[in-house]
Amino acid sequence: MTKRTSFLLLFFSLSFGGVVSTSISEEIVNEYFTIVGSHQIFAGKKESQSLWSIKNPRVKFRAGKAEFLATVLFEKDRINIKKDIKKEIEVIYNDKKNELQLLIKNAVVKMERRGKVLGKVDLGLIYQTGLVFSGPKPAIESFKMKTRLGKIRFDILNSEQNIFYEEGSIRFTMNLDYEIL
Repeated sequence: MTKRTSFLLLFFSLSFGGVVSTSISEEIVNEYFTIVGSHQIFAGKKESQSLWSIKNPRVKFRAGKAEFLATVLFEKDRINIKKDIKKEIEVIYNDKKNELQLLIKNAVVKMERRGKVLGKVDLGLIYQTGLVFSGPKPAIESFKMKTRLGKIRFDILNSEQNIFYEEGSIRFTMNLDYEIL
C-alpha cells in the first residue's frame, strides 16, 4: 500500500463514527401503564388475606431523574392504609440483547402500622416485564467493501455509552467508531 492510501485509511478510521441513540418518551411509558391499568392482588393465607390495590401507575421523567408514581391501598380486616409512592427508575442496558430496561428501584412497598409490617408487594413483578425497549446498537458488527486495493473490512466499535434523563424522555446514546482491518 502506498503512504497516501495508508494515510487515508487511518484518517477514515479516526474521523468517521458518531453517536446513535434511543429515546424513550414519558408518553409511551404512561400509555403502557394505562393499558396495563390498576391492579388488585390478594396476598397472604386464606384465613387472613389482604387486598392490595395499585392505582394510577405512571412515570415522570425530569432532568436528571425518572420516577415511578402510584397510589397503593392496603385492606385487611378493619385496617385500611393508603400510601402515595414515588420510586426511582434506573435504566439498564444489555449489550448482548441490545435492550434497554427500565427498573423500578426498591420496588417493594411495605405497609406498616405502629412499627409492625402488615404486608409487602413487589411492584417490579407486576409492571417491569413491559418496560423493555430496543437499543440503538447497529444490527451488524462489521462490513466489507471492495476497493481498487482489494477488500477492506470495517469493524463497528462501541466506544462509550451515556444515559440522559431529560424533561419528558430518557435518552440512551452510544458512540460508534469504525476500525479498518
